[in-house]
Amino acid sequence: MVTDLLKKLKVWIVSILRTAEYDPADNYYYIVILSAPVLLTVYRYFSEAQNFLSYFPGLKSEIHGEVYAYMLEYLSFFLLFLVVPTVILTSYKKADTLKTLFSLKCRGKYLAFAFLAILLIIIPSAIHASSLPSVLAEYPLPGALMHDQQMLPVYFLGLFFLYYLPWEFFFRGFLLFGLKDRYGATAAILIQTISSCLVHIGKPAPEIIGAIPFGIAFGIIALRTKNIWIVVLLHASLGIFTDIFIIYQG
Repeated sequence: MVTDLLKKLKVWIVSILRTAEYDPADNYYYIVILSAPVLLTVYRYFSEAQNFLSYFPGLKSEIHGEVYAYMLEYLSFFLLFLVVPTVILTSYKKADTLKTLFSLKCRGKYLAFAFLAILLIIIPSAIHASSLPSVLAEYPLPGALMHDQQMLPVYFLGLFFLYYLPWEFFFRGFLLFGLKDRYGATAAILIQTISSCLVHIGKPAPEIIGAIPFGIAFGIIALRTKNIWIVVLLHASLGIFTDIFIIYQG
């Protein structure tokens, strides 16, 4: 009887997989796509600063406890969105992808483009954002930085290397470059844009709306430059300059 049940279960599973057009040869691509909802869920519900304030109640009594909580959040973000994807790439022998994404070989024209984009697009966008009530109510994330800038250099370093770097590595690297060969560049750009946009749910409306065109543009730039450093600089500049303008105009 048990044997018959197992046979029926096997037939049922095979039928489902056929309906879904499952192909074991595409397991790597399935894992890349599924990593987005899985890792983002873990981050949103278990690894945000408020979680660490509850995990470590002593932080609430520390002078810079809120900043430390956000640094722990960014460290978790680094582990989830850079270390875990790196393990997946290594497991599937995609070392060439890692070398490409982290390559420091960048043409001078792309660096010049980044500099001009920061001056002409990023800084004006940050200035505008810093004047919006919804953005002012949200940033800087550690509100304590508004009246105590002692931790600001450390905070910005953590923000750059533990948050913006893994962010771009995951969305404009792991997802984008991991899917473009299988589904095409356009589909890959849209998939990573959808994923990165959804992370902004709960953020100010201008931010989540801006995440759509910026997500597409950053995807195109990453494919064009064949690494993530330009988009890291652009994204980090937008966030950090917005914080700076809010803090020093407040």
